[in-house]
Amino acid sequence: MLKIAHLTVVRQLSKGQDNQLRWEYESAQEIDNAHWDTYVFHNGPVTGPFVKTLPFLFRGLFARKMYAWLVALKLSREHDFILMRHRTSDPFAFIFAPLINNRISIHHAKEVHELRLIRKGWKGSGASMLERLSGRYAVKKARAILGVTEEIAKYERDLQAPNQLISVYSNGINLKNVTLLNDLRSQNEVHAVFMCGTYSPWHGLDKLVKSVDEYTGSSDEIKIYIHLVGLLSETQRVDIEATETRRRIFRCYGLLPENEYRPILERCDFGIASLALERKGLSEGSTLKTREMLALGLPIYSGHRDVALKDGFDFVKVVKSPDMYEMTNFGLSCKTIDRVTVRKASEAMIDKSGAMKSVIQFIEDSLT
Repeated sequence: MLKIAHLTVVRQLSKGQDNQLRWEYESAQEIDNAHWDTYVFHNGPVTGPFVKTLPFLFRGLFARKMYAWLVALKLSREHDFILMRHRTSDPFAFIFAPLINNRISIHHAKEVHELRLIRKGWKGSGASMLERLSGRYAVKKARAILGVTEEIAKYERDLQAPNQLISVYSNGINLKNVTLLNDLRSQNEVHAVFMCGTYSPWHGLDKLVKSVDEYTGSSDEIKIYIHLVGLLSETQRVDIEATETRRRIFRCYGLLPENEYRPILERCDFGIASLALERKGLSEGSTLKTREMLALGLPIYSGHRDVALKDGFDFVKVVKSPDMYEMTNFGLSCKTIDRVTVRKASEAMIDKSGAMKSVIQFIEDSLT
């Protein structure tokens, strides 16, 4: 039986990352043809049996990178394969990557491109340049590349290691931990929810604001409301409150715990996924939020296709840019679909154990 370790070392585990890795840890119990261990280290508190707090001396940027390799070296001796979340601009790759011959590199973004986006000016250019060197070396020395989408995996291969084997490890959820929403939808109004931790450029909130500005729905038409659950910047908040139409359509809540945002979602007809992934150089996604909303029973309005969902899937509408008239009509059509139907149609495509089994099959077929 294969022994697999999945290692993640980050400064601070986000809520989404914590959920994703928790569901992986729980789903491992359902896999009978491999032993799968999940290991997470970060500067924050212990949030589960798979999470550990980094030792004090290894909490700095470069010390944390070195610690990740030290742990990887140990785990590689105890497992047949180690899946290691790629760490960008990592000088220690030149030392440790050749020492671990059973490492599979996991990628969540087009790192060279994204570093310029999230770090402005010379810092972003410098980090991107170092990533071209250290990332290329780390990827070349890995046994294979896993991307959360095929697009990301191909990008890493083509940019860093043209002969490298690739596959997909998409995001997924443990359906047992997601409870179906109650149905409190109104027949006379359309309600949509747009949830983010923070509204980064690739979420495309500005596109949504622009579509509201172009909307001239009359007072006797069906009213649409968009609920924003997440942290807005001061600039974003000012923009949303700048006109009477924006103030009427948008409802802002900030970050909320689940027990507070569920009643909002229970009123909603659909959820909104990221609308501007092209700003990260991506045309497809594998977002956790999409999977959560489908499991809750919410159809999705999205600016990109999802790697796990079949093209033409009935409960996901993919658009080039948001349009309020289109969203209103989509919301009205969603009212005819019950929550259970959405969830059941999505289950096989969004389940975490299925994604894990796909990785195991890839390893057995290509690496053993």
